[in-house]
Amino acid sequence: MERLEKLAESYKWIEKIAGKATIEFLKTTDMLEEVHDRFFKEYDLSNTKFNVLVILYKGRKEEIYMSNIGERMLLSNANITGLVDRLEEQAFVKRVRSIKDRRKIAVKITEEGVKCVEKVIEDYKIWSKRLSGTLTTEENKQLVKLLKSLQQGIMQIEREGSISPL
Repeated sequence: MERLEKLAESYKWIEKIAGKATIEFLKTTDMLEEVHDRFFKEYDLSNTKFNVLVILYKGRKEEIYMSNIGERMLLSNANITGLVDRLEEQAFVKRVRSIKDRRKIAVKITEEGVKCVEKVIEDYKIWSKRLSGTLTTEENKQLVKLLKSLQQGIMQIEREGSISPL
């Protein structure tokens, strides 16, 4: 908690409203990332490892290769290999020969992995509701709408190539 308070203090130098909104957003993002990381640590997971598990969970009936996971998560094959290695050590996933092409190796979620994903999702719903409980339902809806609008604006600026302040 002390770290979050220090983080909140570190952004006080911004005064202009647009800059202040951006900084408040960044500060909130930093705080959310920290509590988010702590949430996943309770399950001996990282957000990234959990995302791999969710991809495999949703695709249980398909063959999913490490390259597919990398494409979906925008990670290199080397990073995916390391993640799958660690998830395999935890008995959440296993590598299996492809039925379609015996030269390829697919990644499958294990029953233990399925149980983990379902438990984390169940707990995450409770946790995120508690986290956003400081806002009313209407404020939450408004926040989601504002964030989506901000995201669209950022993507538009990126497409125009004009993100630079100069």
